[in-house]
Amino acid sequence: MFEFLAEWIGIGLVFCADVFLLRKIRAARGRPAHAVSEDALDMAVLTWWVMPLVAVAALAVFAVSYFSFDLPLWLSFGGPMLIGGLYCAYKYRQLFRR
Repeated sequence: MFEFLAEWIGIGLVFCADVFLLRKIRAARGRPAHAVSEDALDMAVLTWWVMPLVAVAALAVFAVSYFSFDLPLWLSFGGPMLIGGLYCAYKYRQLFRR
């Protein structure tokens, strides 16, 4: 039970650190300041909605390409994961530019 609570506390601290760093990087680049709640919402949407949905979509493409089209494992897994990773990196960079 203690490990479960410690894990959730760690997740909360990492999330707070992400929001803090987002605000500091934006300020260092001269971007306009947003409310903390708006930054926290943007980070939460990226972390808990966009990234898991991209991962599920990439795994679905992997399953179809591997089992239906008999593509090699490295191509059917690596291709969708690479594209999904690049998309998430693009969305993460976009978050710093707003």
